Amino acid sequence: MEDISFVNEVDNKNFDIIVVGAGVAGSAFAYSMGCKGKKVLCIERDLSEPDRIVGELMQPGGVKALRELGMEECLEGIDSSLVFGYGIFKQNKGVKLAYPKDKNGGIINGFSFHHGRFIQKLRFKASSCENVFMVEGTVNALIEENGVVLGVKYVESKKSKDEQNTIIKEVRAPLTIVCDGCFSNLRKSLIQDSPQLTSTFVGLIIKGVQLPYQNHGHVFLVDPAPILMYRIGSDEIRVLVDIPKCPSNNELREYLEKVTAPQLPESLRESFLTALKTDPLKKMPNSRLPPNKISKPGVLLVGDSWNMRHPLTGSGMTVCLSDVSILTRLLANVSDLSNKKEIENVVAKFVQERRPLAATLNVLAGALYKVFSASNEHLRKACLGYLDLGGEFSAGPVALLSGLKPKPQVLAMHFFAVAFYGVLKNILPFPTPARIRRCYQILCAASDIVVPLLRSEGVLKYLTTLCVTLRLTNQ
Repeated sequence: MEDISFVNEVDNKNFDIIVVGAGVAGSAFAYSMGCKGKKVLCIERDLSEPDRIVGELMQPGGVKALRELGMEECLEGIDSSLVFGYGIFKQNKGVKLAYPKDKNGGIINGFSFHHGRFIQKLRFKASSCENVFMVEGTVNALIEENGVVLGVKYVESKKSKDEQNTIIKEVRAPLTIVCDGCFSNLRKSLIQDSPQLTSTFVGLIIKGVQLPYQNHGHVFLVDPAPILMYRIGSDEIRVLVDIPKCPSNNELREYLEKVTAPQLPESLRESFLTALKTDPLKKMPNSRLPPNKISKPGVLLVGDSWNMRHPLTGSGMTVCLSDVSILTRLLANVSDLSNKKEIENVVAKFVQERRPLAATLNVLAGALYKVFSASNEHLRKACLGYLDLGGEFSAGPVALLSGLKPKPQVLAMHFFAVAFYGVLKNILPFPTPARIRRCYQILCAASDIVVPLLRSEGVLKYLTTLCVTLRLTNQ
């Protein structure tokens, strides 16, 4: 991997934009704005290769956004794998779902890879732009005057282990973009809401086996929550076990051995148990954070620091890179980044333009996770049966998942079509009182899942009102 060019001395430099964090969002934004002629300072806590277990599968919509930003080459040279769709399994039954084709009938694909390798490619690409300056340091505060953010304070990383003094620096710019990820330490000073923990992913890598469908992501519908698998290298398959209430570290291996392993296909079970005995387990909290208005001038949040959804659908990088693409295009036309009115107009347009994609993928991620969990068994069976019908019944949902056809109303249509499919399956061959009651419970469960998600995204308000009026939900 190429060395990342970064500087230690920024005292005498003037910047148009400060970017906090050099992950997916920060690196992409720094590069894209640098290419637009803006002087960008990007401050990252640790520029060594990160080692984490999510952000490893990019949907076709994310690839499209990366291409728009001129960074598609970052997917090369990292032993990435093509992804052509998904396989969903429950016990011995599986459904194979393919991404939609392009307008010329060509095959569309996503990618899966080691997260750290991809991040280093993004950072190298950003640092290669002459207008981007990378600094290794920890931002611990925003500089504010009269409620306006004017820059940041950061602790410069020590140049050597022998260095004793802690150097705190201040740097100012007309606009600060906070991209410090899901564990953001600046978020709480900018927005009111905090991330809501939904579950924990426990990750490991299995080797020497093949997944049922080559070049596909795999979701195994087990109890109590789904397991996600995809290839991240030539002989490496990432396994992500979702655990709603994660046991302590001392009990975790026993849980995976006795609860998780027996529910896996036999072809994968032995390699899973081998990895469980020999490899370290990595954990990642899965949180949800709807986008909130940022009231302070001079600063914006982008990426997981501002908006998160459950990673089951692999849509985080799609939303993030799309946001960067939209914001870059809008900011490129701003003559004065310190002009409060101009930035307010940009933010208003940004929120409006991002909503179709972001709302679709945010709602889809939250809804699918709930549907695929054991607590909603009737909906889980209905969803698998609905997708197995083929045609538009599978093509429509997969097009939404890919991030290429973002339409909240189409998502709602398919979601309730799944619920009504479940109603039909449960009420036949004859509508007894018990079956009618079960059908009502299915519709209520569907409404309880989707209404809060739609409301938090501010879309399809008429549908949420209808569900409440029909007493299908009290959410």
